[in-house]
Amino acid sequence: MDSGNSKHLTKGLINQRDQNNESLDEVSPIRRTSLSDKIIEQIIDLISRKVLKPGQRLPSEKDLCKRFGVGRTSIREALRSLAVMGILDGRVGEGTFVSKNNQRYFERNLQWGLLLDRKKVEDLIEIRLMLETQTAFSAAQKASQTNLKSMQETILGMKMCVDKPSQYLKFDLKFHLLVAEATQNSILYNLVTMTRSYLQEWIKESLDDPSTAKARIRADSSIQEHQKILEAIIIHKPEKARKTMRDHILSSSKDLHYHIEQREVV
Repeated sequence: MDSGNSKHLTKGLINQRDQNNESLDEVSPIRRTSLSDKIIEQIIDLISRKVLKPGQRLPSEKDLCKRFGVGRTSIREALRSLAVMGILDGRVGEGTFVSKNNQRYFERNLQWGLLLDRKKVEDLIEIRLMLETQTAFSAAQKASQTNLKSMQETILGMKMCVDKPSQYLKFDLKFHLLVAEATQNSILYNLVTMTRSYLQEWIKESLDDPSTAKARIRADSSIQEHQKILEAIIIHKPEKARKTMRDHILSSSKDLHYHIEQREVV
């Protein structure tokens, strides 16, 4: 190989090496995670998947050491952290149990995440639209007289509390849960309950001062929208019930979107 070709080959290898180095610029250092953090992750995962159930007693520290393959110090650190978070309940002389109120931790975590993440709120509104339009459709087919009476009473409660936001919001939420209950489908009811509970914090924040004309107009409009939903359910018109629920959710979501945008500007 002559010197010209050799120089050309060498230059090519150097360029290729530089390109390889540049392709690794996006790589960041790996964060070292403590053993106790890994234990915490696994226990939370087991609880969230209902493998470990509320009130269930955990194995002894000695047994946990064997299962996780770690020392007693790591186990104690993990259990102590989980107890502080309210996920586990340590009882002197009895052992460590899965807290019966651990669901509050998971719900609070999601609610905080929603308050800080616009995309999650948008996703939740989309899920609500899919779920509640179906509940209205199904309720129009299956609602009992007792269901219908309860819904009407709830709308009356909204009318009486237009100047009391917290009470008004309770009646608003109750109406939607009653529609879900009227489907006679417990799983659908639970899904709507969970979705609405996660959205409540945003909905509370988006409420206007009740003394303003805008707040009164919006409250009256919402009551009318709820009444239209109920009327469609009463006359057993599933498609009409679906449409009126969809119109209501899209209308109420405008206020929520506006509040999110204003918050981002601030």
